[in-house]
Amino acid sequence: MLLVMVACTPNKPMTDEQKAAVQEEATAAVKTYFDAMTVSDAETLTGMFENNTDMTYIAAGMVYDYNRMMELAEQNFPYIKGQSFKTKFEKYIIVSPECFIYTWHGSNGITMTTGDELMMEDYMITVGFRKHEEGWKIFVGHESEKAPIPIDTAAVPIEF
Repeated sequence: MLLVMVACTPNKPMTDEQKAAVQEEATAAVKTYFDAMTVSDAETLTGMFENNTDMTYIAAGMVYDYNRMMELAEQNFPYIKGQSFKTKFEKYIIVSPECFIYTWHGSNGITMTTGDELMMEDYMITVGFRKHEEGWKIFVGHESEKAPIPIDTAAVPIEF
């Protein structure tokens, strides 16, 4: 994430008004992202990714570039009826007038077209957005489940 911060950080600090304006736009972009996943709107979702060689997305233990993400969407979205999301935690980091990072933690339910359902109770999503003429686009992302820690943490509790 340090690289993301450096890549998006301007030389001069933002005013409170600038931060508020980006926050408003960021909230709308994130809502579009989750709305598209909720109804399996592959066209909207794939349109939210930067179409360039720098775009990187990590999901299901794999690293994807833009072309591979488009293949993944084409292969998987026809089998996903929809998803549900219950937020436990979210945070917006406004990096610059042209960049923000969004982190989400919560429950992610997936309903397949077969009727099968999957629930991931501790799912994490972090996405970095950059502003373009056509709107906010994802240039980096990471999705994962909270891993069980196979050690006794009673002596030194780990807090997230």
